[in-house]
Amino acid sequence: MPIVGFKPTKVRLVIEQTRESVVVMRVVAAAGESVELATGGRLEVLSGVLRIREQKSDRPRKDGRAIGSLVFIEATGRGEERSPAKFQIDITMTEKKFEALLNVAISNRLPSKFFVQAGERISARDTRGMTYVMRPRGRIKRWDNRAWRSLPVTNFSMILPIVVPDAEAEHYDDERQLPIEAVASNDQVAELADELAVFQGETKNTLTAVVSVVAVIGVLLLLINLVLLIK
Repeated sequence: MPIVGFKPTKVRLVIEQTRESVVVMRVVAAAGESVELATGGRLEVLSGVLRIREQKSDRPRKDGRAIGSLVFIEATGRGEERSPAKFQIDITMTEKKFEALLNVAISNRLPSKFFVQAGERISARDTRGMTYVMRPRGRIKRWDNRAWRSLPVTNFSMILPIVVPDAEAEHYDDERQLPIEAVASNDQVAELADELAVFQGETKNTLTAVVSVVAVIGVLLLLINLVLLIK
């Protein structure tokens, strides 16, 4: 069954008192995705809306059962009031998975990418509505949006971003936060030089006094020794 990739561009959260919460996103076909439309044109040139409704019950569902729909909305109006063709995706998501999506939306981030498996399965390999067809440039997806304006969505997957702190960036930030010593002014340098000169003078005087005392003690010891020898 064909799988179509989409990329969100905007997101908002709708909370109602008596209903399940809904995450609404503006979406476009993912880069490199190409889906031919039976009415002409391609899905990748259209804009769309994705509505993900929280499912309070976590009851398991059978494989192949629809969890939503992919709907083609034709252009309406004329002239300045003309509304271009677009598409809409509606799905339900279990409460636990919806909570993970909600945390990403609240942190002001968007899912990186999501995938929709759409079409009615008629056999192990064949589907209706969304199929693969051969074209000169190769095998592509084709949506028969003329006969199947609404397709059941039987599977949905989403890639959510996870922010991992960069250790090197944190180390760099820590170094940037270290205090930086201010450059000394001329007055401060002069004051420091005066203090150093005073310190050197005091140290020299102290050393001279110590040497003098040692010399006096040496002379006294010498005289004492001489007196003892004479006796």
